[in-house]
Amino acid sequence: MQLDNRIIYNKATGTIIHQSGEAKGDVVPHEEDVELSYIDIPYGSIDYSKQFALKVEDGEVIFEDFPIEETEEQKLIKQLEEDIRLLKLEDGGII
Repeated sequence: MQLDNRIIYNKATGTIIHQSGEAKGDVVPHEEDVELSYIDIPYGSIDYSKQFALKVEDGEVIFEDFPIEETEEQKLIKQLEEDIRLLKLEDGGII
């Protein structure tokens, strides 16, 4: 499937608000009969390096955390910490 570039603009001023860009392959088609609205999120209230706006439900923005992939080094550190914890337990020590 090929998807056209949809341009969303301010009807009064002609200012382009968003362009979807062209896409092809396994893509979700554009919605028809779209009614747009907006919500202002206060500046600085969201850490956009950790979260993104997923959708709006009943006038409230639903945010979701970005998935965090552990590096190989972080996985190794976590495993070593767990190994140390188990060794202390086997030795009768208290963590």
